[in-house]
Amino acid sequence: MGKKARKTSNSGKSGSLQWAVGIAVVLVALLIGAQWWSNRQDAGTITQAAAYYGQFPTQGTRIGSPDAPVHVEEYFDFQCPHCHTAAEQVVKRLLDSYVAEGKVQFTYRFFPILGPESVQAARAAYCAMEMDAFWPYQELLMSKKGTGNRGTYSRDNLIDYARQMGLDVAQFRACLDNDRSLQYVRQAYDQGVRMGLLGTPTFVVNGQIVNLTTWEDIFRVIDRALAAAAR
Repeated sequence: MGKKARKTSNSGKSGSLQWAVGIAVVLVALLIGAQWWSNRQDAGTITQAAAYYGQFPTQGTRIGSPDAPVHVEEYFDFQCPHCHTAAEQVVKRLLDSYVAEGKVQFTYRFFPILGPESVQAARAAYCAMEMDAFWPYQELLMSKKGTGNRGTYSRDNLIDYARQMGLDVAQFRACLDNDRSLQYVRQAYDQGVRMGLLGTPTFVVNGQIVNLTTWEDIFRVIDRALAAAAR
């Protein structure tokens, strides 16, 4: 009786082990599949972004003709959910009409206020700017919609995003670890503080802060600025 019981117990342990191994294999496969799908989506985002932004004149974080009569700036944080929304509902619309027609030039200003990953993402975007890749890189970061300092904009991920874009990883990493990236971001942040900014996104039109109730408000202010410039 005792020997049979031990045999049954060992069989049960073996079955449990096989079950655990099977579950582990499935989980690994799912993780690999998820990573593959994520990389595929990123590749699509990068390709589309490069083509889209390539149609505009750019210089650093500015896009559009420097001779445009109206200058729109947005102080933003990569971890700000409203900034993610503004990127789609304001910035893209702004580029497709006003900037494309030479009426407006638009500039992103770093204002990282939501934690260490906000600062790190801004530094990484600065490094992409140094490598003439700010606009597609910021598009990729925005598409991640990272919030809450949960690792989306960790140093390793930011470097991996640069790798996916085909940037020189050694050069990118060196920039990310260099004080000049931090100094650039800090200067932009300090400028926002001096202006009295309280949050993100904050839009500035020809040097005047715009108080938004709805996203449409920014376009009404831009239209008024264009009318004033035409007088």
